[in-house]
Amino acid sequence: MRVRFSFTFKILLPYLVLALLFFLVFLEAINMEHSREMWLAIAGMTGSFGLGLMHHFWLVKPLGRVSRLVGKLTRGIIPDFTASRARDEIGDLERRLETHVSNLREIAAFSRSMGKGDFTGRYEKLSGEDELGDALSQLKTSLMKSMEEEESRRREEEERTWTAQGLAKFSTLFREVEDNLQELSNLLMKELVAYTDADAGALFVSMDKDGEAPCLEISGSYAFDRKKQLHRSFHLGEGLVGRAAMEKELIYLTELTAEYIKIRSGLGEDKPSSLLLVPVVLDRQVLGVMELASLGEIPSHQIEFVRQLADALATTLARVKANLQIEQAIEHSQHKEAKLLEEINKLRKGMS
Repeated sequence: MRVRFSFTFKILLPYLVLALLFFLVFLEAINMEHSREMWLAIAGMTGSFGLGLMHHFWLVKPLGRVSRLVGKLTRGIIPDFTASRARDEIGDLERRLETHVSNLREIAAFSRSMGKGDFTGRYEKLSGEDELGDALSQLKTSLMKSMEEEESRRREEEERTWTAQGLAKFSTLFREVEDNLQELSNLLMKELVAYTDADAGALFVSMDKDGEAPCLEISGSYAFDRKKQLHRSFHLGEGLVGRAAMEKELIYLTELTAEYIKIRSGLGEDKPSSLLLVPVVLDRQVLGVMELASLGEIPSHQIEFVRQLADALATTLARVKANLQIEQAIEHSQHKEAKLLEEINKLRKGMS
């Protein structure tokens, strides 16, 4: 069985041994009736006890402070601690503990900031061998990556929802005004500009003319300054509109010439910063081109939305154009019938 001695006993043990020796001298002086040696022995015993108590006081008090501090740290408490001004080994120990407590406070503050999602703070490693500093840096990197991935997933989900709701909204609009091409075009561009937070828009529709190649004519617009272009037609390959129609591919530009178009607003006229042209294609046949202009950049998910909207518009536009052709054929037939009746009436009058 191992015997354990208290720290106080270990400090006082040398002095107790010394006092015992003086006590033995004291007993010998009594037996020999040497008064001088007796008083010297008493003084030695008293001095031994006094020195032992002083030594105990010098060590136990500062070590008690250190012990209480370490006890709190082991319970996860970071107390206020200021080292003494002593220039001995215990003073050095207290100053190192004070530095350690300060470092623990920095770690706690850094961890709290990361827990709140604030990753702007930095933790400086104490040395190249600071394992806790390495662990905190790795934790910060891992948390930042997780938050970025979560934010990316949330943004993608919002964009998918925004796209789905937009396609449903415009599908309803197509059904409501599919009998009038001009009303459909103007309402489509007005709602599309508002939904995408763009600044202007226009719809060009492919029109067939007798004896001429098909051309793209503006059918509806919103906030464009097209005083010179409102009645202008674009042939395939002509300008950006004709180029998008010929290539059957969307065009997105962020560098525009000053004379291309301007956007009308309550503040005057401004040159757009970006331009998006999306062809409306059905069965490899170009039915029109949608054009959006913005004073800022158009996000990629909005570009994809307009592309999907063009696919949905193609069916509606084909149906509207077919109805127009039927109406024009009926009008043409009625006009020919009216002319024929008029000629027949003239012949009858001439015969009579």
